[in-house]
Amino acid sequence: MAGGVLATAGAIGFVMQHGESAQARYAVAPVADISGTPSDPLEVTGIELTSAVAGKTSKITSNVDAKNMDAKVAPEETKEEPAIRTAALDDVALPSMEEPAQPELQSLCNIEMAAEAAAAAMVDVSLKANCYPNERVTFHHNGMMFTHATDAAGNLDLSIPALSENAVIIVAFANGEGALANTKVPSLEFYDRMVVQSKAKSQLHINAFEFGADYRDEGHVNADSKRSVSDAANGVGGFVTALGNYEQGEALVAEVYTFPTGTSKTMGDVHVSVDANVTVANCGLRIEAQTLEVSRAGKMKVQDLTLPIPSCDAVGDFLVLGNLIQDLKVARN
Repeated sequence: MAGGVLATAGAIGFVMQHGESAQARYAVAPVADISGTPSDPLEVTGIELTSAVAGKTSKITSNVDAKNMDAKVAPEETKEEPAIRTAALDDVALPSMEEPAQPELQSLCNIEMAAEAAAAAMVDVSLKANCYPNERVTFHHNGMMFTHATDAAGNLDLSIPALSENAVIIVAFANGEGALANTKVPSLEFYDRMVVQSKAKSQLHINAFEFGADYRDEGHVNADSKRSVSDAANGVGGFVTALGNYEQGEALVAEVYTFPTGTSKTMGDVHVSVDANVTVANCGLRIEAQTLEVSRAGKMKVQDLTLPIPSCDAVGDFLVLGNLIQDLKVARN
């Protein structure tokens, strides 16, 4: 068992990289440039390797004997030859036949998409694509990407954290067809957002520790917490949104931590970390990921990440990436 082993950044060769590798990984469909600025390569420290708690057809013939039939001769009939009259028919110009107009060809598939701003700077997205039932679809929003799937009727409803005040949401199906929708989200100026995104097998998860909280305390917030949009909208605390469908092969997934910096009822520090679970699917691999940070509708900070996962002897443990995302300092406005 590899539990309790501590590993420094140098020992496992873990560094931050900003290059083309992550861009190639996420290149599912062309999208607009990210409205952010990449930061310099960052070496991550404070990493701990920690143990986890655990017809047939028929032919009918008729045989008739012609010899046994009485012969009867019908009387002869005299027929008058009918008088034949000729008639002259004037030449008549036939009307010209115009070819019927061809009906306009319309797409058999009608993709409809709508976006509406919601509480806590969220965007409620509705996708209707009747000819794409149970179909894989990739969402793009300001650099964030994740894979989902429509239902049996080709519909999908999601709530997505906005990363820009003019939120543009794009969807792309595997054959290149897609749609987009946009909406204004002015309330984003009251929130801070941190995103970690990667492929599903990477098993990266975001954790926030609000105002000195420890693991499993009330202030420990992750995707499994009971925190909701209403908590953030009321200034109580943050919440984590998990995006992506893990059942889709090679799916892109993302987790987003939202904190109401502008309306928080509590002042102090919020520590944010990223955990990497060591599993049979990722052990011994080098995984690629990306973090996005937006502070109160400001410029986006982007970091590309390459992380070597420990060997399969460490399955069940997890890595804690302590300084990957900048902590929040919540002060009274």
